[in-house]
Amino acid sequence: MVPQIAQPTWFQHPDLMQAAIVILAAIVAFFAIRALKKIDANQTNLFIKYDNHETRLSHLEGQHEARTALKIKC
Repeated sequence: MVPQIAQPTWFQHPDLMQAAIVILAAIVAFFAIRALKKIDANQTNLFIKYDNHETRLSHLEGQHEARTALKIKC
């Protein structure tokens, strides 16, 4: 009777392990880059909205000061 040699499992193959690690690293990198791009886009939109509100607020503050200086009641 010939003794059977156990076949190595998939994680005992260095090539497969390297490929699996590279694929996992690529997936993590993809999602990290995607998240950073979304954060950047959201910050850009946030600052645009903030600037618009600041402009409107300055305009309203100027009108308020003009009315109060002339003692005009609403």
